[in-house]
Amino acid sequence: MNMKANGCDLSVILPTYNESENIETLIERLSVVLYDLDFEVIIVDDDSPDLTWQVAQNIGLLNNRIKTIRRLNKKGLSSAVISGMMESSGKVIAVMDADMQHDENILPTLYERVREGHCDICIGSRAVEEGGYINMTAGRKFASNFAKYLAKIALRTTVKDPMSGFFALSRDYYRNTMNRVNPSGFKILLEFIVRGDSPKLNEIGYVFKKRVFGKTKLNASITLEYLLALIDLRFGWFIPNRFVKFCIVGVSGSLVNFLCFAIAENQDIPVSISILIGAELGMVWSYFLNNLFTFSPFRYHGPRFFQGLILYQLISLYGITIQLSVVSLVISRLPFVTSLYITLYLTYFVGVCFGAVANYFLHTYYTWNRLGFVLARPKKMTTSNQH
Repeated sequence: MNMKANGCDLSVILPTYNESENIETLIERLSVVLYDLDFEVIIVDDDSPDLTWQVAQNIGLLNNRIKTIRRLNKKGLSSAVISGMMESSGKVIAVMDADMQHDENILPTLYERVREGHCDICIGSRAVEEGGYINMTAGRKFASNFAKYLAKIALRTTVKDPMSGFFALSRDYYRNTMNRVNPSGFKILLEFIVRGDSPKLNEIGYVFKKRVFGKTKLNASITLEYLLALIDLRFGWFIPNRFVKFCIVGVSGSLVNFLCFAIAENQDIPVSISILIGAELGMVWSYFLNNLFTFSPFRYHGPRFFQGLILYQLISLYGITIQLSVVSLVISRLPFVTSLYITLYLTYFVGVCFGAVANYFLHTYYTWNRLGFVLARPKKMTTSNQH
């Protein structure tokens, strides 16, 4: 960790991706509102194609308050924030977006509330007095409010704007909490609130502005990551996100499996053959989704995609064997289950569940750990620092 001898007053962390049109203007604004503070700005860029990192480095050549971290091997807002915090020296650490939708004018207030001991975390809030939105679409407002509602229900937090990415916290609170924080997804504020020891919280109202340059990062993938993050925060580290993802894919694959089995069986195809048809189509479906979603950091690409598909099929034969064994065992012991669709389908579903458990361990520790893939993100991080 790079630290000044005594530390500055305030460190402002700006996680960026494709914000080259905004970063210079934002730094100029920060220099104005923070003129009477000893501050630093740490820009953490995920190797933006629009060269945001290069723009920031050039600014740093002329302004020693500006430090740039260019990350080549990692992606994600939360991990970028943690990377910036680790390089910071401020007695208070602030986090905000670089798209100029957050109102930098309340930064001094956030700083003062934390520095004077009124709170551990002070949040820029759109849901309290003097807070709100400018020209936000009804759909975006609904999505934002629904996300807030889910957070309040799942985490039982009293924060009115738990989705805020604009906040400040004390260095002491950061030090005491950082080792518990899960640096994934984009809900870093919730991590610090939930993982900490009952932090004192304040919320300061601000108006969320409309983006001028660049495109929003909000998409279906981020929405799903947020839902998974709530599950992780609610139930703890004993339910890894990858297991939750595998279960989601497994349920969808089981539905495909079950539906295809039912269609085949209704065409008077023998039960054993119907099981194979359902299992095969369910496997193909599950491979595509697991490769795209569950194991995305270790995804099979190009020709290896088909090698992965073959390997997945071979490994899944073990699960199919278990399914067939369970269904055959139940039918041999309780032949009446074939007389009703509901008992036959229930028997089949039980077999699918047994096969799924076996497949989870095999695919996690073997399928996506072949052909040079490992089940851990690369730890190496290349940084470029300008003072």
